[in-house]
Amino acid sequence: MKIAQFIDTLAVGGAETMLMRLSIALQQQGHQIVVFHLGNDYIVNACRENNIEERVVPNLDQYKSLITVFMFSVKFARYLKQQGFDVLHTHLYGPITGSFLGTGLFSLKHIGTLHDVYSVKERVGRGFILRLAQLFGTKLVSVSDDMKSFYESYIPMARTIKNVHNGIDITCNSKDLSDPLSSFDDGQKIRIVTVGRMIPLKRQNQQLEAMAELLRNTPISLYFVGDGPDLEKISRKIKALNLEECVFALGNRNDVADILEHSDIFVLASESEGLSCSIIEAMGAGLPCVVSDVGGNSELIESSVNGFTFERDNFDQFAEKLQVLIDSSKLRLEMGQASKDKAKAAFSIDSMLHDYQLLYQ
Repeated sequence: MKIAQFIDTLAVGGAETMLMRLSIALQQQGHQIVVFHLGNDYIVNACRENNIEERVVPNLDQYKSLITVFMFSVKFARYLKQQGFDVLHTHLYGPITGSFLGTGLFSLKHIGTLHDVYSVKERVGRGFILRLAQLFGTKLVSVSDDMKSFYESYIPMARTIKNVHNGIDITCNSKDLSDPLSSFDDGQKIRIVTVGRMIPLKRQNQQLEAMAELLRNTPISLYFVGDGPDLEKISRKIKALNLEECVFALGNRNDVADILEHSDIFVLASESEGLSCSIIEAMGAGLPCVVSDVGGNSELIESSVNGFTFERDNFDQFAEKLQVLIDSSKLRLEMGQASKDKAKAAFSIDSMLHDYQLLYQ
C-alpha cells in the first residue's frame, strides 16, 4: 500500500518517535511510506537515515489558520488521491481534525491516532470536532486502555475507538557495550535515569526536589535525558542544590538505548501520559520503573512486580518507592527481568505493526 503519515509538531517526543518506528517497520514490510510534516528536523533526519521519503505538507499556510484549515483539508486529500495514496494516517489532534473533511469528501481511508489526552481534556468543543471526524469516516485510535475509556466518554455519542499499544523493537543488548555514562561517573553508583521532553508536564523539577535528600546521602547518580524549554531551568536547579557531582542534564541524545542499558532504575513523574514510549523502552532494557499513576502508566508498570507506581502528586511516596529499589539489588534485578518479559510479550513493534496493517486494509 501507499501510506501517508502526517504529524504537525516541531519537537521530539513519544508521538514522533512512534511515527518513525511504525514508518520504518511498514517500509520493511514492502509498503511505500511518505511522512508529511511542518519542517520537523527530527523527522527529516530520521527519514533520511532510514531511506524514507519525507515532504513538508502542501498548502502549509492554510493549515496554520483556523479560518482556512478546512480548505487545506480538501486540497490535501485531493493531492493524496492524485498521488495514488491508499491511506492517510494522522497523529495527534491537530492533523486528525485538520484532515477529516477532505478524506471524507474524497473517500480516502483515514486513521487518526490520539497519543495524549491533555491537549483536549479541558476543551469540551474538541470532543464534538472529533465526533465530526468519525462521521466523515475517520477511524480513531488510542494507545492505552485509559485513553480509550477517556475518549469514548469525552466524544459525544462516540463510535468505538480502536486501541493499539505502542511497540518497540525488543533486542537483547548487553552491558558489555561501551558505557555512554562513563565520563560522568565511575559506574560504582546506582544510576537512575529519566527520559522525556523537558517541559512542565513531565515535572522534572518536582522530581529533582523530591530526590535531593536521597542524592546527598546515597551513592546514586541521576540522569535527565531529553531536550526542551525547561532544560536550562533544570540545569540551574542542579547548581542551586549543589548536586553537580551526581545529577546530569544530558539534553537530546542519540544513544538513549545505550544509556538505558547501562542504568539501574527508570523514573517518570509526569502529570499526564498516553502510553509512554520512554517507559516501554526502559522495560525493554530490563529496568525496574517508578512512575506516576497517570494515563497508561499502570498498564505498563504493575506495582511490586516490575516497579512501582505512586500517586501523581505524592512525591514523598515517590521517594519512598525509589528508596526500596535503591536498597535492594536483588529486587532491581527481579523487577527488571519482569519488565523485559512484559515488554516482549505485550509491547513489541510486531504487535503494533500487525494491528495497524489490519486497520489500513
